[in-house]
Amino acid sequence: MSEFRKIVVCGATGRQGGAVLDALQESSQWNVVAISRYTQSDKTEEFKNKGVPVIQADLASKSSLINAFKGAYAVYGVTMPLTPKGKIDTEYEWLQGQNIVDACVENKIQHLVLSTVLYVEEGQENSLNYIKRKVDIENLVKKNNLPYTFLCPGSFMDDFGGEYLPVKNNVITGTAANDAKIPHIACRDLGKIAALAFAYPDEFIGKKINLVGDFISGNELAEVVSKLSGNKTYRHKPVPLFLMYLFARIWIPLRKQFEKWGKPPYPKAILDAAEQTRVILPETLTFEQYLMWKGWDKKL
Repeated sequence: MSEFRKIVVCGATGRQGGAVLDALQESSQWNVVAISRYTQSDKTEEFKNKGVPVIQADLASKSSLINAFKGAYAVYGVTMPLTPKGKIDTEYEWLQGQNIVDACVENKIQHLVLSTVLYVEEGQENSLNYIKRKVDIENLVKKNNLPYTFLCPGSFMDDFGGEYLPVKNNVITGTAANDAKIPHIACRDLGKIAALAFAYPDEFIGKKINLVGDFISGNELAEVVSKLSGNKTYRHKPVPLFLMYLFARIWIPLRKQFEKWGKPPYPKAILDAAEQTRVILPETLTFEQYLMWKGWDKKL
């Protein structure tokens, strides 16, 4: 694959980066390189077995990123407000963003596809610190005149059954009111759209694109899950606010925004995003299609 242009995928061992890596490999037109803090793991061994080189690099280390991006045409960037120990730290995410930008500038990267956050209304970053730092990173990219595409996903369908959307004893535990619609997207679809952005830069560079595959409430999701299970009734239950206050206080403003946006009249930005996402990728999954694709109809 040495004759193909090199794309470096940040966060390749995570769900977003992994989906991008898979989509780029499927296109068979790139020399795809993964970066990871740890080059000896089951996931990185899987990459190596697929012929994907893995370079040791840490988003918190600018020098390691400068080295990892050498000779690359493009970069897929993703930042997370979580330290290696799992602590929420938006300043740590800001550091990652600064390092990605500096490494791109140093290596004259021709296209940075950066995953940021769904942008629904002007000024939302002023009340949501989690979103503010992501917008700050976007502005830093622009300030440095990097050719960019910002992909702005809603919540991830891939959280279903995991830490952020657990399913146990026929209860789906969510983070917003039962009747509040939440914008969701599958990581698979984000990966496919990132691959399209790299393949057709003239159509994507300079664009900020909200990504929504389904706009669905907890109650509606419970109905879908009940139908797929065949003979069980599932219900949705939001995490009590007092528990969020005690253990996840930083997410309370985001929950309030989702509950505001998820009730009529729905924001035009979300409705437009759901339509635009399907224009870009007609096979974008609904939540029901995602669950069937992942085999949840056999597990429920």
